[in-house]
Amino acid sequence: MSIIHFWDMDHTIINNDCDVSWKEFMISKSLCGPEARDKADYFYEQYKNQCLDINEFLRFQLNEFKGRSVEEMRELCKEHCRDLVEDKVYSQARAMIQEQIQQGETVCLLTATNRYIAEPVAELLGIKHILATELELKDGVFTGSHEGIYCCAEGKIDHLKSFLEEHGGTIEKSAYYGDSSNDIVILEEVGHPFAVNPAEKLRTAAEAQNWTILDFN
Repeated sequence: MSIIHFWDMDHTIINNDCDVSWKEFMISKSLCGPEARDKADYFYEQYKNQCLDINEFLRFQLNEFKGRSVEEMRELCKEHCRDLVEDKVYSQARAMIQEQIQQGETVCLLTATNRYIAEPVAELLGIKHILATELELKDGVFTGSHEGIYCCAEGKIDHLKSFLEEHGGTIEKSAYYGDSSNDIVILEEVGHPFAVNPAEKLRTAAEAQNWTILDFN
């Protein structure tokens, strides 16, 4: 059985945090005020320090989705990717993903970012499978809430295991590539852990447990 490759997105595949750049994009479109910039940075610091208030963050992050249709938001998410993400893909990550796909191995984007922002990034790289934070819809319109398990830290493990149950494979034959201290719990579970551009706490854990460290530029 070949390895299934699960890739984190922000600061792993791309030199960008899409939850932050999304707010910059919304400011540029006059869909939110400039004060959102500081609040986005505030939540990003919480995330890095593993103390994110998930419900408060998601209310803030999904505010521009609320009341809008899937079609409208998909177009905005594609534009966000073109304007703020495409040129930030690490060449080393792109090459590794392309090689994995060409070898017939399964590649899956596994990200805390919501599905609609992540979709254009996956499409850009030819990744067919996405595990992400899912958004609630009512009559084809976003409610501004998420549904299911928030796809971060232990939540990523739940999504990963559900994927393996559906598609076959084992966690021992799975690889995970991640950059954040929030990824330590996942890297401890998979058979093939890769710390990519690791934050200080993750680098320390990777060195202690002899995980492969990849530094992209």
